[in-house]
Amino acid sequence: MFQYNCEVFYEDTDMGGRVYHPNYFKFIERARSKFIESLNIDQRALLLEEKKFFVVKNITADYQLPAYFGDNLVICTTLVELKKASMVLKQEILREGKKVFDSSVRLALLNSSERPEKFSVDMVREIKKFFKLK
Repeated sequence: MFQYNCEVFYEDTDMGGRVYHPNYFKFIERARSKFIESLNIDQRALLLEEKKFFVVKNITADYQLPAYFGDNLVICTTLVELKKASMVLKQEILREGKKVFDSSVRLALLNSSERPEKFSVDMVREIKKFFKLK
């Protein structure tokens, strides 16, 4: 599991001091970016040099508890499925060990023609190594 810590700032909240619902997507996006970075994948180089990029193909979200201004959140990312050109990640946002948000995200790798692109052997190896898969 990959963990990313995130503090809720005033700008993340609505008038009631609760996290504004689309900002949960920003939090999990940051966590996914840091997760991919932890695999030694430079997304900027991937885009500029190899003309490949990750996109969210689909996403489900379940808001379970509100998060508030000043909360310290932990975003947990785990691998659910790994295919040739996509992966499904489960992402949960926790506050003090309690789940506030739950999501499932399918990430696909596309090429410059916006067609699915197979993950490289190195990328698959790093993903499997991180999650201790064979």
